[in-house]
Amino acid sequence: MTRTAAGTTPAPTRSSRPGTSPSAPPRPLALPADAARRSARSRLPRMGQFAVDVADHGRIIDLRCDADASARLPHGRAGGRYRCLACGHRLILQRPSNPDSSFTSRFRHDTVSCGADHCPAPAQHQADIQADLTTMLTLRDQLLRVLPHASLSLRIDAELAGQRWDIPPALIVRRGEHVVVLERPRRLLTPAAVTRRLTQTRTQHPTLTAHWWVFDRDDPLHCDIAGTVNVQPYGKTIAHTKVRPTQAQRQLATAGATVCWLTNDTLLLPYGARQRTYTTQAGEDWSGNMASWKRDWTISCPQPADGATWWGLAPQPLPALSKRSDFRPASAHATMAALARAEHGRERHRRRLAREHAQQHPQAVSTQLALPVATVTDEPAGTTAASTPPPTAAAESLRQLAPSDPPQQALIPRVRRRRLTWRSLLSRRWRR
Repeated sequence: MTRTAAGTTPAPTRSSRPGTSPSAPPRPLALPADAARRSARSRLPRMGQFAVDVADHGRIIDLRCDADASARLPHGRAGGRYRCLACGHRLILQRPSNPDSSFTSRFRHDTVSCGADHCPAPAQHQADIQADLTTMLTLRDQLLRVLPHASLSLRIDAELAGQRWDIPPALIVRRGEHVVVLERPRRLLTPAAVTRRLTQTRTQHPTLTAHWWVFDRDDPLHCDIAGTVNVQPYGKTIAHTKVRPTQAQRQLATAGATVCWLTNDTLLLPYGARQRTYTTQAGEDWSGNMASWKRDWTISCPQPADGATWWGLAPQPLPALSKRSDFRPASAHATMAALARAEHGRERHRRRLAREHAQQHPQAVSTQLALPVATVTDEPAGTTAASTPPPTAAAESLRQLAPSDPPQQALIPRVRRRRLTWRSLLSRRWRR
């Protein structure tokens, strides 16, 4: 503090800046790395808020979103109905004793343990389960915004409670009689895990079921980007992302499942593409500057074919799914149909140019006539001209077509002229 004639005034500090008040609150400091990790972990769902309902075909109970679950479901042990997602042990549902109580409903382990929520599962395993739940709950919240009247629930095989999941729980969307099973893998898929989940879905759900596998667009494990391709589905050039599908994604497409990628509020659905070369038809000329126009690519949609070398991604806005009850991506399929029509129109245009090129540059076909080769043979003495066979019709025609020998010109004697030189000129002058 410094004393002046007017009184005491606070001394300026080092943190003061020109144009700022000395009494302004200090700028918040960045959290240390360990505090940031604790903050990220606090955003994950607590395991005491979830349980697997064995009596409801593996439905995952979420006490945060389902406010009526604690009042609707039986409390206590309920005959071992509730299982922990991380350890698989039986849980106890505790709920408030009266509506005015501040107690929050939760699932409690039957035994006391030192782990989080008294769960004996390892911390890494619990974090892995929480990450899977966070991924699926985020997708559920996105769909709830665009499908407010649909019924959404998370389900998993009850036998997998407490085990490490190859694939997170499936999100079941019910809209009337239509059912959509949404998968959102986080780990690398194996053929055995894909086959097992496909078989389980076909067994548990009716025929009016669409099986969707939604991958993350920014996950390099499931999205191998191969560049972009410029297309013109509606006469305007746009760029589509190209990806190299994995073995599991090809397996899913072959099995009839819908494979797509999610980025923000947009789904990207694939169509197959491979290179092709036009076969030359009658009256076409693909030489010269038309050689590069002979190479093109062909599309296979709405499911990519097995022989596709790369997949293009057609966008589908997520809110547009609410327009149809069967969850069909009409916008993306319309784009694929427009690309197929553009492909046929492109082939017709190029073949027309090849025919015009053939008319402008006719190819001269040289035909060489094989003339008979005269062979000299030693004829015995006394052979007459009658023994020579008469010429055939082909030989006669060749003889008529063959050019006749040019007429012999008379030899004109060449007159030698005398060369004019200086010596001859000088000699003529002296002669005079």
